[in-house]
Amino acid sequence: MAIALYQKTYPGGKSDKISIWWQPYYLNYGPSTHSIDKQEAADQRLSDMTTEQRDKLYTRMNQIGRAVGINFKGGGKVGDTRLAHVLARLGSIKEPDVENAVIEGIFKAYHEEEKDITDRDVLGEIGIGSGISAVEVEEYLGIREPESLYETQRHVDEEARGNKERLAGAGVPAITIQGLRLEGQLDVEDLMEALVRAKEGDTAS
Repeated sequence: MAIALYQKTYPGGKSDKISIWWQPYYLNYGPSTHSIDKQEAADQRLSDMTTEQRDKLYTRMNQIGRAVGINFKGGGKVGDTRLAHVLARLGSIKEPDVENAVIEGIFKAYHEEEKDITDRDVLGEIGIGSGISAVEVEEYLGIREPESLYETQRHVDEEARGNKERLAGAGVPAITIQGLRLEGQLDVEDLMEALVRAKEGDTAS
């Protein structure tokens, strides 16, 4: 939405090319051996909050989501995101439209469709649905030959580790626009301002 707003309102913005580079980042560096229900994970992470506080948090999150076209759902499972990052890596070597479709497909599956994005079959559907051939998706995800996955996983792990160190343990999303690092809770206006600053060369602070 911020990019669309920039291209619509900033003088000459419509002709500017804005590229998005997605990079792996693990919040949890101790990969779980299985997925758990989102509600169970929420109970663990929000154990210090009262029911009223949780309700307010969910209400606020849903309001923000609806404002940008996301219909958050609380069902489904959460687990190790390594395979999802592997699929994102495959998308990154394709055309930008394909890469964006892969990323959006992963987000939609997890946040709106209550699917388990640790499942190879779920990720395979996302990859194929984004325009990547079934053969390439299955090879990259190790669906047919698990051995073919190991080298890619190693590269993704190394890149994620480097990002963790570079960003000094920041949470996600961690956004950098031409050297300007954005932190905290960001809205469309914050991102729009950052795009304008990048355009005008003011990204020193």
